[in-house]
Amino acid sequence: MKTILFLLFPFFIFYAQSNDFPLKDKDFSKIILNEKLGFDGEMNAGKIDVKFFSVIKDSKKPENYLVKGVYTLNGKTLTCLGKLTFNYVFNVKDSRDLMLVFGDFQLNGTQPDIDDGIFKGKFRIQTTKEMNSISKFSNTTFKGVFENFENGKKTDFWFANFYHTDISKVIFK
Repeated sequence: MKTILFLLFPFFIFYAQSNDFPLKDKDFSKIILNEKLGFDGEMNAGKIDVKFFSVIKDSKKPENYLVKGVYTLNGKTLTCLGKLTFNYVFNVKDSRDLMLVFGDFQLNGTQPDIDDGIFKGKFRIQTTKEMNSISKFSNTTFKGVFENFENGKKTDFWFANFYHTDISKVIFK
């Protein structure tokens, strides 16, 4: 029994650690809020609008951001809570002042009795490396699968702060 515990101990230590995202000292809250303009996209061949009104950086795991917001789909406006986890950052080829940031997210609807569900997927941000100039240039895209609470149906979706002509060409990590 002691041997099993000894072998599992490193796993638990590794699991409890934060990830290696190198920009934990930066604050991406303004980019996520998108000046409260929100994000537009598509789901079920229809339009979806998502707006975050609260973004809080987790002080214990600074690669995580807790969000609260609303989304509008098929004429219904519903609230959601969730988490964004920043994972990777890369330089943009031929643009020394830009970076690409990638992560995972989950948004949980808070009204399970009225056709609500869970958004889960990846996000990508292209922005300037100089974080104080983000209002000048920042493209953010979310892409994933929505699972309906009531019927379990899964549907692809995307939303962004600009319109994609072909979302299949957008690279996520």
